[in-house]
Amino acid sequence: MRIKLFITLLFIFFYNIVTAQTVSLQIFVKISGKDSGANATIQLYSLPDTLLLKSQVSKSVGNKFLVNPFSKYLIKVSAIGFERKYKTIAITNKPVFIAIELKIKNDTLNTVTIVSKKPLIKQEDDKTIVDAEVLANSSTSAYEVLEKTPGVVVDQDGNVYLNSSTAATIYINGRQMRMSTDDIASLLKSLPAASVSKIEIIRTPSAKYDAANSGGIVNVVLKKGIKIGTTGSVNVRYDQGVYGAASAGFSFNNSVGKTNTYLSYQYTHRNYFDNIESDRLIDVDTLLTQKSFTKYSTITNYIGGGIDVEFTKKLDVAYDMRLTANNNNSSATSSNDFSNNISQNEFYQSFTPINNNGTSFYISNTLSSKYKMDSLGSEWTNEVDYTYTNNNNTQLYTNNYLLPIMPVKNGNGTVNSNSNFVTIKSDLSLQLKHKFVLETGFKISDATNNNKALYYTQTDSMLQQVDSYQTNTFTYKENINAAYLQLSKTYHTFIFKAGLRFENTDITGNQFVPTDTTFSIKRNDLFPYFYIKRPLFKVFGYPIVGNAVFRKSITRPGYDALNPAPKFVDPFTYNVGNTKLQPQFTTNYEINATYNDFPVFAVGVNDTKDIFSQVTYQNDTTKIAYRTYDNLGNFKEIYGRLFGGLPAGGKYFMYTGVQYNHIQYEGLYENLPLNYSRGSWTFFTGHELKVTPTLKFNLNAWMYVNGFRAFNELQNLGQLNMSVTKTFLDKKLSVILSGNDIFKTNVGKFHLQQGTVLVNGTRTQDSQRFGLTVRYNFGIAHKEEKKEIFTQPPVNTDPNQ
Repeated sequence: MRIKLFITLLFIFFYNIVTAQTVSLQIFVKISGKDSGANATIQLYSLPDTLLLKSQVSKSVGNKFLVNPFSKYLIKVSAIGFERKYKTIAITNKPVFIAIELKIKNDTLNTVTIVSKKPLIKQEDDKTIVDAEVLANSSTSAYEVLEKTPGVVVDQDGNVYLNSSTAATIYINGRQMRMSTDDIASLLKSLPAASVSKIEIIRTPSAKYDAANSGGIVNVVLKKGIKIGTTGSVNVRYDQGVYGAASAGFSFNNSVGKTNTYLSYQYTHRNYFDNIESDRLIDVDTLLTQKSFTKYSTITNYIGGGIDVEFTKKLDVAYDMRLTANNNNSSATSSNDFSNNISQNEFYQSFTPINNNGTSFYISNTLSSKYKMDSLGSEWTNEVDYTYTNNNNTQLYTNNYLLPIMPVKNGNGTVNSNSNFVTIKSDLSLQLKHKFVLETGFKISDATNNNKALYYTQTDSMLQQVDSYQTNTFTYKENINAAYLQLSKTYHTFIFKAGLRFENTDITGNQFVPTDTTFSIKRNDLFPYFYIKRPLFKVFGYPIVGNAVFRKSITRPGYDALNPAPKFVDPFTYNVGNTKLQPQFTTNYEINATYNDFPVFAVGVNDTKDIFSQVTYQNDTTKIAYRTYDNLGNFKEIYGRLFGGLPAGGKYFMYTGVQYNHIQYEGLYENLPLNYSRGSWTFFTGHELKVTPTLKFNLNAWMYVNGFRAFNELQNLGQLNMSVTKTFLDKKLSVILSGNDIFKTNVGKFHLQQGTVLVNGTRTQDSQRFGLTVRYNFGIAHKEEKKEIFTQPPVNTDPNQ
């Protein structure tokens, strides 16, 4: 019934399909005041795909073309010794006559400088692209750039959310990061902000992308070499919160002939904290008050580099490498006090210092090729990627029992985990006749995670012995083989796209110590995708374009959610995975609109079966709380989004937006019926003011109202960030003053009441920071070859003009 209703809405939404017939297009060419321009070359391209339809030598009596009504074309006229001329034309159902005049080329012009302001946000079909340059000015890391990206919500645990209460899948340079949330957050925090080129947001990925992205995709695109000669930059930054952080680095690009090389390095030393205070009702008359303060100190060395070689005009081969080495240390204190909830009398107190010392290593290697098959845009791309991660950590903790006084209990342990990821993929895109585009390809991905933890405990009166609860050995293997087929068609003002993706999943997990918890997931699934795009009308001369999407996706439980090894948080709290988790399936319907390639409106529904979520349970005997994952039942989410702003390019531009999400759970929690609903709002805005050509102010802010994360109900929280940029030495030297969370409003106050668990608490982090960045850009441009560069001018998308 829902599918029928959705299809009906699509036909109402896109009602204006017209029948095809040919219309006469007459082109008359003039040259420098002469009556005619015989022997000039006229080329006719279709829009928006810029396919060459016809090329002919002009005639003095005029040139006639037969074209389709209600369609758009690009005309290119060229002749030796004259400047090329481009003209866009929108055809209605009437004959059209146009005259084009060519002017004599001025060969004495040595240098032409074209200045164009990149828009902060633009929409390309089902992908939103955010330019990271402005956001990076007030950020210390790629993680902070992501936090400030419009329409993106990053919670205090590092999960990233778009239009869904399901976390988005994180990609870096187009490759999925098959790592835990903590590891991805750590990796993004180690990447310098200036290394990010753009953020790509794909809320409803097509069949070309992995189906395991119910919450959408956020792709962090890192900078590579730019083919403009020898260029580079050096930078140094210091920022201060409660604790200080400093970084310094450089980047270098060199382009000679058909070879482009690039190298960058960044050193970062960060100090910050995380503070959690909570009250948990153990039973009717017992209250547990917990306070945990952790100070982190991280030293990061980041290296990125690669080479790109254009072997022929059709074949390009590239190698890219990214390496991050971290030294992570933390010192925490955890206090746990039990009291009578009625009399307030304390009857138990403990104090636990916890120290962690660790190292982590991440390296990715990507070999890719692109083969341009024809001048119409058909291409074949291939990629082989190998990624390796290694984490080692040593933990020491001491449980001091203050009330009643008991022997001190010491604990220590070592954790070693490593991961290997191999991905092979091939994509073929063919521009066919009659405005058909065929996309097909396959992907093979293989991941292996090995985790080994060895813990000991010791009291004053006993020898050291193995802690059988935390000691474990766990191996996780995931193999996913996929193939897809996708066909799109441009018909008059419509673009239709339909695709189907097949995925074969083979996941196995084995815990050898302390007990065998072997499990496996083997399945084959099909995921359909359907997309329609059409220009609707114009507002103030710019087009409103409508889009409609239908897709199905899967969310598989990952290594972090399945690993049954307990992770010590404090004496009364553990994190643990669930080997019995099953994947969840989501059907998404969305209608959205863009204004001049700027996303302005969206409304949609996510309908999920067998949803799994992070939950908190309590052991009835020990009263220890453990955070885990569980399948809860069915989940429906309705969301809407509005976005608007002023275009970039002038002295002032801005954007502002709001998103509403309403969620509804129906299922079981602790074997009891669960019926839970909640609505939340997200507000975000950004502003840039150019006071002078060398001085500008930036401001961005977000606010989360009535928030919700894993059944934790959040009070209102938000963040305001500002920066001032001043340039010197012909804009080569930039000095940036920045402030993050200026009013210290990014404080997470949470309430959790599900089943037998009732918790109220507050979480604060070292988010209020003020910093200074100095960056110097240098470069020596090589002499450019005189090549014809085809750049499509702005297209008139109104079929009635």
